Amino acid sequence: MPPLPTGLVRNNKNGRYYHRRRIPEDLLQADGKKEHLKSLKTSDYRVAVERFHVADAKLQADWRKLRQRKADFFAARHVQAATVLRELTAEDIDRIAQHVEAAALAGDEKRRETGTYDISEIADYQQAYNDVLPEMKAAVAVGDIEVLGPMLRQFLYLHRYDEQLGDSDFRRLAIAYGRAVIRTNEKLLRRYEGEDVPTPKTACLEQHLLSEVIKDYIDKYQADKFEAMYKKVCAVLPMFQEVVGNKPIHTLRQTDINRFFEVVNKLPPRWKDVARQKKLTVLEVANLGLGEMAPATFEGTYKAVITPFLSTARTNWQDKGFPTTLTTEMIRYTGSREEGEGHQRAFLPQELERLFQGPEMAGFAKQPDELHMFWLPHVGLHTGARVNELCQLNPMVDILKDERSGIWYLNITPQSEAADSVKKTVKTKSSRRKVPIHSQLIKMGFLDYVDELKKQGIKLLFPGFSPGKGRAATEAEKWFRQFLRDIGLRDDTHGAKIVGMHAFRSTLLSRAANLGVVNAESITGHAQSMTNLAQAQDSIVAGEVSAVVKKYQGELDVDVKSAILERIVFPNLEFFTPVRLSSTGR
Repeated sequence: MPPLPTGLVRNNKNGRYYHRRRIPEDLLQADGKKEHLKSLKTSDYRVAVERFHVADAKLQADWRKLRQRKADFFAARHVQAATVLRELTAEDIDRIAQHVEAAALAGDEKRRETGTYDISEIADYQQAYNDVLPEMKAAVAVGDIEVLGPMLRQFLYLHRYDEQLGDSDFRRLAIAYGRAVIRTNEKLLRRYEGEDVPTPKTACLEQHLLSEVIKDYIDKYQADKFEAMYKKVCAVLPMFQEVVGNKPIHTLRQTDINRFFEVVNKLPPRWKDVARQKKLTVLEVANLGLGEMAPATFEGTYKAVITPFLSTARTNWQDKGFPTTLTTEMIRYTGSREEGEGHQRAFLPQELERLFQGPEMAGFAKQPDELHMFWLPHVGLHTGARVNELCQLNPMVDILKDERSGIWYLNITPQSEAADSVKKTVKTKSSRRKVPIHSQLIKMGFLDYVDELKKQGIKLLFPGFSPGKGRAATEAEKWFRQFLRDIGLRDDTHGAKIVGMHAFRSTLLSRAANLGVVNAESITGHAQSMTNLAQAQDSIVAGEVSAVVKKYQGELDVDVKSAILERIVFPNLEFFTPVRLSSTGR
């Protein structure tokens, strides 16, 4: 057998070949692993050599990429640690002057403690300081910026100050710097004479990191009142920190905010899936050029999170260094996508006929094991509810009869018992609601269907659709999207799409508007502008309720909602009556 290439090893016990490399010291991780060892899954020498070269090339590429990431991280960390000097205060001048003295005297003290001085070197320093002191005093006396300026700039550079001062402030600081150098040189000369001159402590600015402000904001967020926005906050703010860097808050600048939104503008839809699958950072995904997010997502998610965050941080953290001028006011969506291009329109009458009166729906109605595919679209049409709201309903606890009116309703809430592997959620506060069951559904046997599910102890309204990753509607929405394709109803027209269950929300609201039915938003759970029912007579709306009235009005009673919903009808549709679920023998 020919000699094995370095890094290719053979296990004598099982005869298999392995790719083996010692991990370089600069790439060692905290887990203590010092060696890369991976099976090539073959005992054939030729195959092993081929696989080895491919695997080794990939490993070396991964290591190069990791080194670059580490280099970028430390480079960014170096820049982020810099203290920006833009507007000079008296406190800034005192702090930098003390820094000048402390840096020089601490260095001198360190050399003395470590024994690296010799007497001839001390004599040289004494001569140099005695020679330079008159020149420094003269430069300070007349404010000679040509002498003081280069020295100050060198000090600021070495000690990570980002100097962005105007001419007047720079001159003030240069003179203060010159005086600090004079004091420092005189103290050093006294030390060289054997005098005890203590090293002053550096006057440090109290530093709070961006991560501290973000954690405080998330911890205090009213998650129970604003559930949907809370989820966005928990997603966007860590991403903001990743892009901007976990820097001291007093170093944050408007350019950081602008840069973050420049990155956001370049992110594609579902960019997190791309980042997870390819193991990329948000910056790396943004640079792939995979597309642009919708303007509504830019405004309603990213800008809607950062704007109040900056406002709250200004209020609560400005005394600890948070800049008071950071804003999103002039930040705009710069992508090419148009507002509303992803909107799903209402189904046209002929499309509803194809959907509900076609042979496919007739087939679902006849097959007990396909009743979940029959009932999902029907319930969607007659409630306008979101697909996950429907799919997460637990027949055992969420389909109830109103005690006062005797009307059956769907109780959409995240607080009731959920099926195993399902985590109930709602989009907004107004999404928590009671939705009356339309008489058309009852006529078709929906309550009988629910009763059979209860008898079997089933905790999903459509048990034929399996949940995925805690979400009840994962399989259901995929099925319905494909069903629309199969029956020729899918429409990808920008701003007027028919691509999924969400089109039923548009259909219900559109039908209500055409019939002159007010307050249909109370059925669908939109954040509504509720119309006073007393002002709506014969479908004529006299005016809007005031904000105070809306606050105390609360959710409409089930019987009032039922009266609204019963007026939303589709008289030209002839619905099939499905078989009973009990015939499945489950």
